[in-house]
Amino acid sequence: MKTFQIFSLLIISTLFFSCTDESDNSVKPGITINPNTEELITTVQIHLSDTNHVIIDTVAFNDPDGDGGNPPTIDTLMLQAGQSYLVNLKFIDASNPLSIKDITAEIEIEADEHLVCFDQTNIAGLSINKTDSDGNYELGLKSKWKLSPSASSNKGILKLTLKHQPDVKDGTCTPGDTDVEINFPVIIN
Repeated sequence: MKTFQIFSLLIISTLFFSCTDESDNSVKPGITINPNTEELITTVQIHLSDTNHVIIDTVAFNDPDGDGGNPPTIDTLMLQAGQSYLVNLKFIDASNPLSIKDITAEIEIEADEHLVCFDQTNIAGLSINKTDSDGNYELGLKSKWKLSPSASSNKGILKLTLKHQPDVKDGTCTPGDTDVEINFPVIIN
């Protein structure tokens, strides 16, 4: 009998602690998204626009079967020296072709828990300024990229990382978990 009571207590406490917090203020009222649901990200799109907001190019990472299985496809970022670009990112779950989910809106809603990080290797003259925020810290779904007239790349790589930082976001890319990380090849003409 005592074993049954202990077992019942363990089950009840597990149920209690595994429930999500209904008072999570990272989700805006009227929008039904479970803030603690982990999403699969199979596609990341970088939409490059000119300063008049006309889309010039879309570069993508695609891995429809997720980790393992077939290797992903990663487009090369072709940038022009002396140009400025307005950049918008999209994060998508395309693991089920019959139910493709754009999860960018969820990232925007949970902006206080996310940060997009950009790291450059062998790229000279590219500055990236994030133009959106959570009210305290940058988010990075929207940014402005400016290339100097002498910008160049030598087998350049732009590493794009989406960090999930609930309760630890401090404006840096150090804390939290990595939702997705992609090395985009870069060529500057």
